This record gives sequence, C-alpha cells and structure tokens, in this order.
Amino acid sequence: MENTHRNYSFSEEASQRKNSLVIPYYVGNKIQKKVSNYTESIQIVNLNTRNLPGIPTVVSGKVYTKDKQPVSNAKIEIWHADDAGAYHTDRNFYFPRQTTLSGCILTNAAGEYKIRTIRPGIYGYRARHFHYKISAEGHTTLETQIYFKNDPRILIDEIAIVAEDSRVIDFKYSNTGYLEGIVNIFLPEI
Repeated sequence: MENTHRNYSFSEEASQRKNSLVIPYYVGNKIQKKVSNYTESIQIVNLNTRNLPGIPTVVSGKVYTKDKQPVSNAKIEIWHADDAGAYHTDRNFYFPRQTTLSGCILTNAAGEYKIRTIRPGIYGYRARHFHYKISAEGHTTLETQIYFKNDPRILIDEIAIVAEDSRVIDFKYSNTGYLEGIVNIFLPEI
C-alpha cells in the first residue's frame, strides 16, 4: 500500500520542529508489555490485548535516517483510544497507564515494524489518531500523532489541522479485511 501524500514519511522537517504536543496517558517505559526484539523477519505485535470491538487495523512501516539508512532496534511506543473514543487506563488519577490498545515494539534489522489493533475512535473535537513515541540510541526522540486521510474531523481538530501531510496516512482496506496504513518515520540523528 502506498501513501499518496507528497511526503511519504515523517519528513526531515521533524529535525526543525519540537514534538507536536504533550500526550495523554503516556507513562514512559511502563508501556512495556509487548516488546519484540527481532533481527530478520518482521513480526506483528497485537495492541488489542482485550479483543475490544472495532475495525481491525494494521499499521506498518520503516524507521530510517536522513541518508535513508534503516534504524534497527528503534523503540516505537504506540497507543490510542478504543472504538468509542475511550482510553483504557488503570484508573490511577495521578499516574494513569494505558492497559490495552498500547504497546511497544523494536524495529528489525531493516528498520521495519508492524502492529495489529483496531481503528481509533473519536472523542470531543479530536480526529482519529494514533500516538507515537519513537526513540533509538544516537537519535532524537520523536513524539507525535498520525491521522487518517479523509477524516472530516481534521478540519475541526486544532492539533490535527496543522499536521504535515506526512502524518496524514491513507488507510485502505486490504483483501484480508483489515484497514491498513504505512507509516514510515524519519528519525534524526543527534
């Protein structure tokens, strides 16, 4: 599946800007329940550990450097709301922790990753989105969100409306019935 936007991945503009926002329910290294440290074949990490209802979704991609070199063992933390727009936390008010629809994966030797989950729901004025935090030794950490192309709520979401084209992903249905999108990520070196 190809993304039809001008910029196919988180662009090199990332090195010129700060992280896109402070992200709710992010608790750093506590989101460790799914870590895949693989080096050759790509494996799929399931974020929907409670089999919540929703449209099955697969997100895959590659993490690379300015020179288009793969970043192996890049840590990608992803989390999102459920189909109804709710985050599943442990109900700890002071240190909320996402208990499903969240996970962590390490890229393989080719810089590739793949996750399976459900399509994020909407809440408030927000467009559908995935939260991402990407880090790797010798690289700048990136915290951001990706959005769904043709989501009309992007126009009323004050955060999504300023997203670069590279963060608005063209998700399409595959012949397996999954909604699939490719999110390639440029991770600047320190």
